[in-house]
Amino acid sequence: MTAPVDSFQRIPYHPATDGRVEMHSGLSRHYPTLHANLVARPGHSREVGVLMAHPASNFLTHFLLRALAEAGVPAMGLNTRYTANEPALIMERAATDLGAGVRWMRERLGFEKVVLLGFSGGGPLSSFYQAQAESPTVTHTPAGDPADLAAEHLLPADGLMLVGAHAGRARVLRHWIDPSVTDESDPFATDPQWDLYAAGRTAPLDRDWVQGYRAAQLARIDRIDDWARAELDRVARLGAADRAFVVHRTVADPRFVDVTLDPGDRTPGCMYGDPRQANSAAGGLARFATARSWLSTWSYRQTNADALRNLPSVTVPVLVAPLMADQAAFPSESREMFDAARAAKRDHLEFAGLNHYLVDQPQGPQTIATALRDWLTGTGLLGR
Repeated sequence: MTAPVDSFQRIPYHPATDGRVEMHSGLSRHYPTLHANLVARPGHSREVGVLMAHPASNFLTHFLLRALAEAGVPAMGLNTRYTANEPALIMERAATDLGAGVRWMRERLGFEKVVLLGFSGGGPLSSFYQAQAESPTVTHTPAGDPADLAAEHLLPADGLMLVGAHAGRARVLRHWIDPSVTDESDPFATDPQWDLYAAGRTAPLDRDWVQGYRAAQLARIDRIDDWARAELDRVARLGAADRAFVVHRTVADPRFVDVTLDPGDRTPGCMYGDPRQANSAAGGLARFATARSWLSTWSYRQTNADALRNLPSVTVPVLVAPLMADQAAFPSESREMFDAARAAKRDHLEFAGLNHYLVDQPQGPQTIATALRDWLTGTGLLGR
């Protein structure tokens, strides 16, 4: 059988027209083009195509693309305008980028049906997109900037598969952020009471302490929310565009050190390796942001891209498939997403023993791709 081949795609999109410069690259600003990679066998069927995207990560070579193509399902990875530009991420605009990919697959590549595959942070992006494509309600970003998604005429996908997905970037940060920080300008000014990695703190963690820790995490999120709002008011008075800032210490979920808090197949640690080191690393979660991107992406109370709030509006078939050894998206979150879905056809499928990136698990991509193909067939989305 002929091996799958990569087919590079150049997809035009509508850039922002608010006059703010949200990216350094002049090529991206003056020649607005999304990059995508369709992986499929030569002469492939156009009955159904799978589309993957992440708000800010590069999905052009995602390990599931080739696995799906080898299983007989053409798959395309799409990069949004915020790939390699995460600090400026506005989820409402990332959703329109995903919409450009759906339209491209339908109108230019000729696929009869398009199914969204939301992996990791692509899960809440896909859920948000599908909810707005079916029943658009968003007219502005949380910062108040125009974002009329009804005017975008987003094409609904025909199915939604959430694999190794979490419910939202803001929900992840709400559980990962380090509540010990007492001064946002100084990552080493901390309250030892809430230091997850303090010497002598051992698992299993005291459940009352964890409850207080969770409340302290949300309080820190709310403080940054209030600061971002105030900064945007100041930005407006000064006639400026935005306010960039650093969010210190953001990799401190108690589940990283105590696996009994959310049981599954995982071992202690996080997707970065040692969570204590990642907590202060330059590449930590949500490390760099702007006031506008914070409210759109990371604010637990204000973001529009929240799968638990979006999934009830989705009517197409939904599959929620957690990776049970995942150190980034946890089993309880997948159950919450499944419960939130109201589609007539919804399924929950657990992949035992698989970790978030399938590291040292060479059979993982094939295992997932085969199961997804079977689900597409079982729902009638793939029939011949």
